[in-house]
Amino acid sequence: MTARTIGITGANGFIGAHLLRSAVHRGLRPIAFLKKGTSLAPLADLEGKYDAMGGDLLDRSSLGAFASRCQAIFHLAGLNRYWVENRREFHDVNVLGVRNIAEACLEHRVEKLVHTSSCITLGASETPTLRDEESPYNLAFRFPYGETKKAGEDDIKRYVREKGLPAVIVNPTSAIGEQDFAPTPIGKPISDIARGMWPVYVAGGACFIDVHDVVRGLWIALDRGRIGRQYLLAGENLTNQQFMTRVAELAGVSRPRFKAPRPLLSLLAAVGEWSADHLTKKHPLLTSGMSALVGKYLFFDGRRADAELGFKAGPVAPAIERCIRWFREAR
Repeated sequence: MTARTIGITGANGFIGAHLLRSAVHRGLRPIAFLKKGTSLAPLADLEGKYDAMGGDLLDRSSLGAFASRCQAIFHLAGLNRYWVENRREFHDVNVLGVRNIAEACLEHRVEKLVHTSSCITLGASETPTLRDEESPYNLAFRFPYGETKKAGEDDIKRYVREKGLPAVIVNPTSAIGEQDFAPTPIGKPISDIARGMWPVYVAGGACFIDVHDVVRGLWIALDRGRIGRQYLLAGENLTNQQFMTRVAELAGVSRPRFKAPRPLLSLLAAVGEWSADHLTKKHPLLTSGMSALVGKYLFFDGRRADAELGFKAGPVAPAIERCIRWFREAR
């Protein structure tokens, strides 16, 4: 299925902007659903090539107006952070917002919804073993981002089962690339490592993927993804030491040489969150959720997407290089 009228929520986010650009390059005129008051800097080069609709995921009338114009929707809008001053925002955006977009798609008979979730909903392991689409969410610590992304994903599955929502779910791993304006939770460490600001590495590991591969996977999921099916978009599984060393080498700086002790990280996270909550009101460098993931492995198996969609990601090094170059040029 290749719909003529494509809608994208969160179109000025990191993945969303790359997807919008891809839609334009495909000769489409996509509709971007943009939260009022958010920056359009990531879309500056696309001015006049897409239709913008301002709104809010909690405003069902604006979502309805958006959905009524779309044949297919990529839902990428979400709160992808480890800390916000008002924790309620995680639930509002990642759960209520998902329900509202699902209802809008049903009401206006959107042909297909591609819901972009996260690999975090499939949990983490204590050892470097691969997890897949059937792996349970098992993060026992308080982690609003992971908990609400999982709840939103479960709601999509419920809408598919009970109401016939024509939705497919994709779970990208940690996406990397250029034009990371926010920056994302993975872009910020890359920027810091490239400036030689990280002398230490941390235990555990994660799965990293080129943002261009994520965009390619989203289009394939729209065309070939089975309704109600869930697909991991997995890239390279690397230990944190391997990843941080690779970033440093590509940036031409000294690699992190010392392993940070977990108790110290937990203490720094507690102090950082308290300061953010009560003093600075700014995202801390380290949060309790981030420190709790240290030592765990978010390693994933992308065989389902390969077998059913024909999707396989390429190497992540080119994405890291583009990310470093972009941060340096945009500095």
